[in-house]
Amino acid sequence: MRRSALGDVLARRLNIDPGRVERLGQRAADAGLLPVTEGSRRYPPDLSVSEAVNLLLAVLTDYGLGKVSAQVETFSALSDSHTTLHAALAGLLSHGPALQGAVSGSLVIRLEPASAALTLAGIHSRYGPEPPKSAAGKHVIVPGQALAAIGLEFQGHTPAQADELVALARITASASVGHAMHPFPTG
Repeated sequence: MRRSALGDVLARRLNIDPGRVERLGQRAADAGLLPVTEGSRRYPPDLSVSEAVNLLLAVLTDYGLGKVSAQVETFSALSDSHTTLHAALAGLLSHGPALQGAVSGSLVIRLEPASAALTLAGIHSRYGPEPPKSAAGKHVIVPGQALAAIGLEFQGHTPAQADELVALARITASASVGHAMHPFPTG
């Protein structure tokens, strides 16, 4: 998927001005975080999963156009005891099972001090330091359904197909939880 197409997906799914997403993407490309058109090529190459995560982080951690590169680098490097936030989001965007787990989860990003919390399939991971409990902060909260739909569209599904698959995953998760709470009698 090209940067402009993913930018459209992010703008639509996250309810952000498409012009702002484009400007953030251009700053990320200028910083070397996204591919640019070279030579006589008319279009930039398709984004890798890693580059798609860079664009997602540029949009979600927007703290001004002058800080795009620093914000992406800072949030990419945040880690829990096992992996970085960048690697976790890359896994989310590229794997079906992770996308299904995202449907009932969320991503919470705290801009200052930089930290993030990702919940997938009931498993909560904190990336970076625990935020201070006595201070308010600016947060970006992305519902798991939006993350899953972004990942599905990045993998090539149409918006309608992504919506249907997210709805199906929600129903499946609800049925699984209901069955676990109220198993059928065994005779």
